[in-house]
Amino acid sequence: MRISYFSRITLIMSLIVLTYSCNNQQNIEGILIKNVTAIDAKNGIQEQTNILIQENKITKIGSTDDFKDIKVSNTIDGTGKFLIPGLWDTHIHMVYDQNLTPAMFDLFLLYGITSVRDTGGEIDLLTPLKQQADNNPKNTPRLKIAGPLLDGVPTVYNGEGRLPKLGVSIPTLAAAREQVLALQKADVDVLKVYEMLPPEIFTSILKLADSLELPVTGHVPLSMDATEAANLGMRSMEHLRNLEFAFVKNWDSLKLSRRTMLKNEEQLSGIELRSNIHDAQRSFAFANEDAKRKKEVLAALRKNQTWQVPTLTIITVAAERFFETPEWRKTFNLVPDTVGNGWVSRLDKYAATPVKPKFREYADWMFKMIGELKAADVKLMAGTDTPIFFLTPGYSLHEELALLVKGGLTPMEALNAATLQPAKYFSMENELGSIEIGMLADLILLGANPLKNIRNTTTIQAVIRDGKVHDKKALDKLKKKLERL
Repeated sequence: MRISYFSRITLIMSLIVLTYSCNNQQNIEGILIKNVTAIDAKNGIQEQTNILIQENKITKIGSTDDFKDIKVSNTIDGTGKFLIPGLWDTHIHMVYDQNLTPAMFDLFLLYGITSVRDTGGEIDLLTPLKQQADNNPKNTPRLKIAGPLLDGVPTVYNGEGRLPKLGVSIPTLAAAREQVLALQKADVDVLKVYEMLPPEIFTSILKLADSLELPVTGHVPLSMDATEAANLGMRSMEHLRNLEFAFVKNWDSLKLSRRTMLKNEEQLSGIELRSNIHDAQRSFAFANEDAKRKKEVLAALRKNQTWQVPTLTIITVAAERFFETPEWRKTFNLVPDTVGNGWVSRLDKYAATPVKPKFREYADWMFKMIGELKAADVKLMAGTDTPIFFLTPGYSLHEELALLVKGGLTPMEALNAATLQPAKYFSMENELGSIEIGMLADLILLGANPLKNIRNTTTIQAVIRDGKVHDKKALDKLKKKLERL
């Protein structure tokens, strides 16, 4: 069969184009996640997209056609899978139980927690952990630390009895200044104030922290009102703790009553005194909320951009008892035997006791508040208080997301609370929290859509930390390592 002149020319031209394309194809060192659905709170849903990671950053995002002339050294098939930013747990305690501390970084990474904020512990114990995280970012979650709880007298977490020494006593203005400057020198990322601080010391800490550009989180002091704390510049509040006292019409008389109790004429310990005050006023506050006053307080939180970290896991655990589920109990195999065996023993005894009405009341109020905070446009971050009360590091954050949805957030809003909002809190939104060109490659590849069911955040296929892929095989290996501890 004879080939026409035109056909011969067409064939030659095609061969030339093919040869040119092959010779000009870019060979790139990097990771290409192909045909994945990317989800983040800033950009929404990007379907069937391709994400290029070089070194530790996202360098290109586009369609398959955008990558046709690029050959990448490592490709991951994202077909049918979902990519989200790495998760934060913004309320943890790395040294609450030092038997568990050596396993915590691995536990967080296993469950896709690529950043954590430690909200209280001895600075001498936390500093080497932060250095470890900084020196090995590809295998260790990012760690932000506060150092010890800055508390008044008596101090709640004073290290006596079964309480770890998470707090320090700040009896004077001079002591407050000395402690804050020492923590700044120790390179903390945030300060945490606590419940026994008197107003004048609390105010001095916030003023000094502001001058040092250190955000302040913590519990609203029992001697104060939440609106006062927000107006003074408190950057975030943990557990919604003592917020309830601000919502009643006679909030000022309640505050005066607390100040009388804080004189502590019975010389109670810090933990006893705090519990007595909560028991004396919490149920009354729940039952006597004033709509007008509540609206004013929430408006102050919104105006001052005071983040709330509800930690629903720790607040509702005594009522919801999700630790009794087989899925939760399985996670105890991942903590060191000295810890896991103790948890099981204590839980078996605890499970035999009925739920106290005050725990159910507190949990119901917390769930109701999530929807109200959302309606008032108050910023939220996801945190758990792990490892307190059998909250397995890493795994508990996924429960927190589910509880936030139960409280009224959409799955996307819950993801926002664990990704973009913590990044904004630390002024890192140009580095973390969304899937965009130039962002650090802290990502999670999921096998199912978290927007259809928030519990799909546990369907982890790979965790990418600082550009390093920890695939399913690597995660399984990490899991076996933890099981042997």
